[in-house]
Amino acid sequence: MKNKTKTYLLLGAVLAIWGIIGFRIMSTLNPEAPEVLPQDNMVAFKPKTTIAVDTFSVQAVERDPFLGTLYAKKKTKTKRVKPKETLTWAPIVYHGAIAKQQSKTQVFVISINGQQHLMKIGQTIDEIKLVKANAKQITLRYKNERKTVDKI
Repeated sequence: MKNKTKTYLLLGAVLAIWGIIGFRIMSTLNPEAPEVLPQDNMVAFKPKTTIAVDTFSVQAVERDPFLGTLYAKKKTKTKRVKPKETLTWAPIVYHGAIAKQQSKTQVFVISINGQQHLMKIGQTIDEIKLVKANAKQITLRYKNERKTVDKI
């Protein structure tokens, strides 16, 4: 009889513990809705009080505050800007490049004022110097002004 009472007591304790655990799980899954009390919807309106902003003005300083000497006004220098002379370039058309198979030097076909010329890099025709060139474009200089012309 001694063993049966211990078994019944332990069985009751296990059922009580599992009953508490089951109750907590069920209460979290199906919570009761809290009761909402109606509130007064009367809202008091209080406008904000405006604070007066302190105004000030900035004045030019005439004396050095540490030395007490007067500031000398700086004179502004006016420069005369010379307008650049606009150069009128002669009509220039770049036709392409010609090269020998054994040679690395290229000759470029350029039309200046409707006349075709064969030019190498560094060569000058009608005060127009060929500065730089490749198969797609050339760079020319005329009176210290550069211009790039693309191949047509």
